[in-house]
Amino acid sequence: MSLFLFGCKFMLANLLIYSLLYRFIHDRKEELSPLEILKVRLAKGEISLEEFEQLLKKCE
Repeated sequence: MSLFLFGCKFMLANLLIYSLLYRFIHDRKEELSPLEILKVRLAKGEISLEEFEQLLKKCE
């Protein structure tokens, strides 16, 4: 019986950790500033340097 309770507690702890990490990761994505989003898109190659500079001027 005690092994069963240990397993349940272990599973609950894992679910709690997973849910906290999930919330942290998804909440962080929503907090990016327009400049940070532009930098990420430039780093990924989604926009060129010229597009980055044009968009940067619009954000200022």
